Amino acid sequence: MTAKMTKTLKNIMLGAVLLTGSAATAQAQVPGHGIAAVVNSDIVSTYDLRQRIMFMMATTGAQRDEESLQRLQQQALRNLVDEHLQMQESAKYEQTISDEEVNQSVARLIGRNGLDPNEVVSRLASAGVSVETLRDQVRAEIAWQRIVNGLYGSRIRISDDQINETLNRLTANADKPSFRVAEIFIEATPEIGGMDGAMEGANAMIEQVEGGAPFPLLAQQFSSAPSAVKGGDVGWVHEGELRPEIDNVITEMEPGGVSQPITVPGGVYVVALIETKVSKADTLYRLKQVNISDVETEAAKTRLIALKDSLTSCDTLKDDVDAVEGVSQADMGELKASELTPELVDILASTDVGNLSDPIARPNGAASIMVCDRQATGEDIPTRDDVENRLMEQQLAQASRRALRDIRRKSTVVVR
Repeated sequence: MTAKMTKTLKNIMLGAVLLTGSAATAQAQVPGHGIAAVVNSDIVSTYDLRQRIMFMMATTGAQRDEESLQRLQQQALRNLVDEHLQMQESAKYEQTISDEEVNQSVARLIGRNGLDPNEVVSRLASAGVSVETLRDQVRAEIAWQRIVNGLYGSRIRISDDQINETLNRLTANADKPSFRVAEIFIEATPEIGGMDGAMEGANAMIEQVEGGAPFPLLAQQFSSAPSAVKGGDVGWVHEGELRPEIDNVITEMEPGGVSQPITVPGGVYVVALIETKVSKADTLYRLKQVNISDVETEAAKTRLIALKDSLTSCDTLKDDVDAVEGVSQADMGELKASELTPELVDILASTDVGNLSDPIARPNGAASIMVCDRQATGEDIPTRDDVENRLMEQQLAQASRRALRDIRRKSTVVVR
């Protein structure tokens, strides 16, 4: 929950000093005391908006030009509106979030960075920024996480098929390089002008990074991806694990690089490649092959597809095939994924143990591979529980975004 701000606090110590010179600029962007927005029956004051802008300037290292400050103001206001909506939902469920709980979360957050809480508060205060802006964010995060877990945690079911499919893909690619990736996702919402606005926002993120702004801090404040709570850090992924649009980009990037905007349905990504490592893992397969020869290729493929329902075990495969005219089988023995062609690895990745693969064309027919056993060995091999937890987190994050989007649509928000 409070991981959203974990990596920001080291920058606050420097940022708070810089803010002394930036405060006047931020103050000038927002009128004096007054109302910045009305969220249903709640008021977002111009004081709160100024505080959030100044805090974001410290944590993102944003430039001080008028365009950057305008963008910060829009994002700060959006964040404040969302936090009010989240706290209003919390009130509907009669949640109680004590000051002590918030203070403990903030203290743990600061403590994890090896900083003294009193010194952080003092530095912020000297720049005219109240620690309450951090406490408000933490309080809203606690409230919203409880609501999402309570409403959707018990409803989401991760099936064995989902886990198997993911494990198949990961183990099949175990010998390929791993990439540690961070992301910023700009959602193409009507409020920012749809895809055009999302593309503009993505280009602005790239410009800020190239100007020295830390990627994690920009992700925390601007990204709509689930990874925003971790500074955009997706963690270690194998080739083929991310969506194809991103996968195609990161495999061509150098560590430390930041991509150009990547357009996907619903928004635009910017990704950073933190580091790459060559995995020492591999996958050991035990395989058998089912062949249909001396037949036109498409006819052979059709027949092999029809045989999938009846050929379901390596133990009985020989007897089962002997009973079918025009079909033969062969034991391929044990093979490592690193010894196979990439095309065959991709086919095996989508084939469960005990099943026939999709047909593979041959000059005089077709063949299918039966996976008798698949064992991943070496480093970075996730367990079934690891996969299930990751899929659950992804589902909860998606549910969280949908729920907040629905609440926005049903609410009355007036920006002054």
